[in-house]
Amino acid sequence: MRAAWHETTGGTDVLQVGELDDPPAPDRGEVRIRVQATSLDRVDLYWREGSHGMRLRWPQHVGGRDLAGTIDAVGTDVDGLSVGQRVMASGERTHAELALAPAELTLPLPDNVDIAAAGATPTSGRSAWAGLVDKARIESGETVLVMAAGSGVGSFGIQIAAAAGCTVITSAGTEAKRRQAVDLGAVATVDHRADDLADQIRDATDGRGVDVILDHIGEPVFPALMRSLAPEGRFVTCGVTAGHRSSLHLGALFTQGHRLMGVGRPDAATIRGHLTGLLDAIDQGDVTPQIAAEYALDDIAEAHAALEGPDCFGKVVLRP
Repeated sequence: MRAAWHETTGGTDVLQVGELDDPPAPDRGEVRIRVQATSLDRVDLYWREGSHGMRLRWPQHVGGRDLAGTIDAVGTDVDGLSVGQRVMASGERTHAELALAPAELTLPLPDNVDIAAAGATPTSGRSAWAGLVDKARIESGETVLVMAAGSGVGSFGIQIAAAAGCTVITSAGTEAKRRQAVDLGAVATVDHRADDLADQIRDATDGRGVDVILDHIGEPVFPALMRSLAPEGRFVTCGVTAGHRSSLHLGALFTQGHRLMGVGRPDAATIRGHLTGLLDAIDQGDVTPQIAAEYALDDIAEAHAALEGPDCFGKVVLRP
């Protein structure tokens, strides 16, 4: 099969495309999928860079976790899935023509869900769904702040919160991204790169603060975000792209009744529940995966560069 991989860490020049051995026949509880669309996540950049504690996992490190395509082979003890079926899945080594995935994390794809949209969904979409729906348990009428609108998580989170009847505020580092965020359903935007972030959020809420925050930026914005929570507000983290350590005012935490949560690393059954709810929302038109650009597998270096670029809004998709 053709695949994209790297054997060392560094810049985009370490990326290679060529022939690798096909994945083995699926084991018990697995399926093998002929990939028609997959996508990049920030973790793919970290693996390539060797940053954020990432270490290469294979001699030829094939990136990717999200995929959509047709089932090529089915292992034992798999029910409800068959060869030739269109599916969306969460697997590994998906920047290739063939990839394995757990059957429990492989969902039949509704006819009206685009294959590229499905390939852009599982990791970022599930993180947003888990943070807002499962952990924070957002309710209609609440005010929700979704950080980093242009990210995969942010673009999903805006739509998930808006579909739930929440008033959505979001952040972005450029005016163009803030305009795109409003088109997705945000009623107000703030600049998370500015020093007055907490003041911007307070102004956008008439001084009240927000009920729920979904963040994956981390350290640089955490103090401002904690000052922006309304009493009994909930803060959910699903990533630490810009730093993982920060201080916490425990006095404010107990007097304001704030709740701090992480999306965690749940079991497969829980993840499947998240993906099922998300796929239903996409099928019903409440959520539309935002695709910043699509690239052929041969253009893997350009795809990495696009995700790193300042203008990227949504997911970068690969078409093996």
